[in-house]
Amino acid sequence: MKKIKIRYFLMCVLLIIGCVGCKQDTVTYSNEMQIYFFDSTKNELVGEPLSDDFFRIASEQEKVEYIISRLKENKSTLLTSLQMGPTMPIESNTTSINTKDRVVKVDFTNEYDALTPQQKIGMRAAIVYSLTELEFIDGVDFYVEQTPLSTAIGKLVGIVYRSDINKDALAPNPATKSYVLNVYFADQEGKLVKEVHRIIGSDSTKEEKFVVEELIQGPKTDELLATVPSDMKVNTIDTLNGVCQVDLSFDPKSKFFKDDEAKTLMIYSIVNSLTELPQVKKVIISIDGQEEVALTPEIDLPNTFERSEAYINQKESTS
Repeated sequence: MKKIKIRYFLMCVLLIIGCVGCKQDTVTYSNEMQIYFFDSTKNELVGEPLSDDFFRIASEQEKVEYIISRLKENKSTLLTSLQMGPTMPIESNTTSINTKDRVVKVDFTNEYDALTPQQKIGMRAAIVYSLTELEFIDGVDFYVEQTPLSTAIGKLVGIVYRSDINKDALAPNPATKSYVLNVYFADQEGKLVKEVHRIIGSDSTKEEKFVVEELIQGPKTDELLATVPSDMKVNTIDTLNGVCQVDLSFDPKSKFFKDDEAKTLMIYSIVNSLTELPQVKKVIISIDGQEEVALTPEIDLPNTFERSEAYINQKESTS
């Protein structure tokens, strides 16, 4: 009888140990920490829980890099690709932690300069909100190509804390209206091909500006090539009596332009894209407000351009 009791006791102990082992194999990490993505269609932050993989990371540096990599991937479980907008142009392998000041340094590439002001604000807010979820981080210090980030008037932004961000102010002009834009990019033959872009934007933003900004963002399909430099900026754009006057900022001597034909193609990609709008019949293009710019031997700016079907390949790409 005594042997039976001992054997029963040992079986119970083994059963308990076996159950504990099974429980350890299926352990999950519940949490309330979130990562934040910027919804470019509504100009607001959207938070979603960090995955269990994050909570298996031991080092502080790796936790920061995990969050940054998720933000760079620009993939949310709650938002569509349309809502996510452009990817975050964060320089690889430059993110570092100042443990004494509890600050993370984040370095953008020069593609950051091509973003709209609202995109810049939203991306910075998403980074700050996501990183300050970490108990060892209080703020973020932003750079562009290793140069401290500054405002349009040259004032240094400095370290940004969560308390510095007014989430309610992220959307002064909420994106509520859908637009279907016809924009022209280059094919391998040096012709222009129409690509249909569907976007959601603010009612207060000029449709003409959306067109040029889509050209700056580049084509959606791999078959087509960009016709304007990615660092181009729209200074002003207005349409009066059928004439759209657009003042752009870019370097005519940029390596983006392989030859004068590339510059000509840029001009007519802008002109043909803008004249797809019913209110635009002609386009005047200038660079940084300069009165005389010799873009090519045949093209002087500012000049008035009309639509030219000669540059267009009649096939169409839809995105």
